[in-house]
Amino acid sequence: MYIRSLKVRDLRAVATARLDLLHPGRDDGKLGGAAGSKPRLDNVNLILGENGAGKSTLLDGIALGVLSPIIAQAGFRPHYLIRRGPAEKRADRSTLGIDMVVHRQDGLKKGNAARRRVETSVERRGDFERIVGYDDSHPIWEGMFSEESPAFLIVGYGATRRVESSATVDTAARSKARQLRYERVASLFEDQFTLRPLTSWLPEWSSRNPGRHKQVVNLINRLSGEDVRFTGALERGEYVFRTKRANVPFSALSDGYKAFIGWVGDLLYHVCMGCPKGMKLVDNKGVVLVDEIDLHIHPKWQRTIIPTLARALPKMQFVFTSHSPLVVGTLERVNIVHIETNRLGRPVLRRPEEEIYGLSADQILRSEIFGLESTRDPSFKAHLDALSGEAATGDREAAMTFMRQVAQGKGAALAEESPEAPEWVKRLAARST
Repeated sequence: MYIRSLKVRDLRAVATARLDLLHPGRDDGKLGGAAGSKPRLDNVNLILGENGAGKSTLLDGIALGVLSPIIAQAGFRPHYLIRRGPAEKRADRSTLGIDMVVHRQDGLKKGNAARRRVETSVERRGDFERIVGYDDSHPIWEGMFSEESPAFLIVGYGATRRVESSATVDTAARSKARQLRYERVASLFEDQFTLRPLTSWLPEWSSRNPGRHKQVVNLINRLSGEDVRFTGALERGEYVFRTKRANVPFSALSDGYKAFIGWVGDLLYHVCMGCPKGMKLVDNKGVVLVDEIDLHIHPKWQRTIIPTLARALPKMQFVFTSHSPLVVGTLERVNIVHIETNRLGRPVLRRPEEEIYGLSADQILRSEIFGLESTRDPSFKAHLDALSGEAATGDREAAMTFMRQVAQGKGAALAEESPEAPEWVKRLAARST
């Protein structure tokens, strides 16, 4: 299953919006690329926008729209989903329209792929909200009601995602609290929800299916970068990872690695649980939603994280959100959806006019999608503007000072302001003259 588009009305802060998405095999040219052309990463979508623009709401809308036939009975309680405004304009209903592509993995009997359109609503009655799912009587939806079926695989991770401690995992209690289909997206809606640690499911695969166990280990290593390696070995109940300095258990990894390996390990659990026998994990189709993909990730890693994910799992459709220009710079304009707010306060979704791929972080921050006039500290920028104004009147000393401080920042300013500046400041000033 892949998502072609989402239409939203009156969901949380979003009054109305349409989100068109790229997925493997989509080459109709309607997303800003030439018809028949294939982007470098044809399975990636990145949503950008200011805080409060509605990025997370769109991820929620995809999950709710796809899973609506079961989600209300699976452990999810609707709460403040319907957009609220002044009493005279208060909506009593939210609507979600999903245009999806289904495959044989989803139960399609004829052909390799087919389009399906479904409509979902959230309705208010008094103080309560309830989800009204689409008609699920057609045989194509049967796989959604089986936890072991590979059909309609959709997994989502909110910005507060964290992994449950290995010592506290109670798989039976988890199954009673939430059905597996909802558990896969629960962290989008519940801040306190915890993901499954590798130790809760991977050890049994070493004997149950050694080949699949090896696939998981290899995928984690491929996705984790060069600085940390997954050994696949257990020590005192925890998996051990090899870093540049030493072998350390998962709990001792940095926050960045724990956050990333945590959701990747959870994703691979859900892929494994539904993967048919004889199929490689990388051949599974589905949708992966990740809010703030750059969460706790060092800039060095941000430059590779999305391309690595996309190439390691080429049949998965990814929908990310981010605020990082380094992440944005790894993608083409066709992969990017920018949310702007119009004068009425409503979101407007569009792809950038200019090509983004290959631009520097500074260029991206000053492009149309971030719109910064400058990436400098505002007060220092004002100081430089004042110097620039003086230089424009013919003040040669101001012009030289401006050029030094543009190149060297505060270090040059300190050298000019204090004859007793530290040696490193004097050396800096000498290099800029």
